[in-house]
Amino acid sequence: MSPPLSLPGPLSRAVAQALGQRPRPGERWLAAVSGGADSVALLAALREQLPAGRLVVAHLNHNLRGAESDADAAWVAELCTRWGLPLIAESLPVASLSAAWGVGCEEGARRARYEFLERTAREAACAVVALAHTASDQAETVLHHLLRGTGLAGLRGIPEQRPLGAATLVRPLLGVTREEIADYLSRLGQDYRTDRSNQERDATRNRLRLDLLPQLRAEYNPQIDRALTRLARQVTEVQAMVVEMAGQLVTRACESTDSTACILAWQKLTDAPQHLLREMFVLIWQKHDWPRQGMGFDHWNRLAELVHRGGRLDLPGGVVARREGRTLVVARPAGGSGTGEPPSQGPEGTGYLPAEG
Repeated sequence: MSPPLSLPGPLSRAVAQALGQRPRPGERWLAAVSGGADSVALLAALREQLPAGRLVVAHLNHNLRGAESDADAAWVAELCTRWGLPLIAESLPVASLSAAWGVGCEEGARRARYEFLERTAREAACAVVALAHTASDQAETVLHHLLRGTGLAGLRGIPEQRPLGAATLVRPLLGVTREEIADYLSRLGQDYRTDRSNQERDATRNRLRLDLLPQLRAEYNPQIDRALTRLARQVTEVQAMVVEMAGQLVTRACESTDSTACILAWQKLTDAPQHLLREMFVLIWQKHDWPRQGMGFDHWNRLAELVHRGGRLDLPGGVVARREGRTLVVARPAGGSGTGEPPSQGPEGTGYLPAEG
């Protein structure tokens, strides 16, 4: 049974619900804390509701903002000392790592962060990793995907939970808005760090946060954050059924598969609707860990049409699909590489973007 909440409200209730949904009540939690308002509020609520010894804090210094990044790390360390919480902190040259990985700084920071959290959870024997994404983050993500052009999967937005190595990554605050977090911290009398880069309008995501969403709240729907979050939750439920049905198609039609190829009996797929065929090919890509960055809606749709029309497709990432005789072969020879082309856009501007992790 959860302890009584000394500071009741939406945030405390959301954390209590997340704790109550765990099958093993004695497990340890790792809270990812940047020092910003959202993660500090999450940490405060977890500290209030978890028994002593079951909460560990993780902080990764990305070294992307010079002295400001170091100051954030020092602030988090001081907070943990004051609250009596164990802290595992690490500093990584994310800009250099991103260049070595051949990705942008944003993607490099994301990869470094999740690798750090997975490793830290394992070393600290934590079964749960808690991140502080909010309903406002979810609204931004869904709207961003919608404006770029997305398939159904992209409208799922940020998942409430997913595996992270041997641990489970959870986001207890996905139903809590930034306004509710600000109110919680104000009533608690708790300060936090502010990342000034979040106010720069160069990034599309920041312009959505600073300009478009406030306009939508003021002029169209003051509850737009909750509406988009509710949409993401409903799409997640529908998409789970679609993925299950697509998996059944793979099982029905797959004649053989290995690390480089999947051979399908295409005649067993001709009665499947187009959207399930597209999803089936996405599952094949995921199973083989083939690159999807260059795959847009047009590519997935042409793959689905290949079932009915035959022919050959040369696809991003060095993947080749061809229908020959009674089989449809999708293969990526060892060492295959892609062109790095961006996701394509269909005639209605619809791309095929995945949900964010």
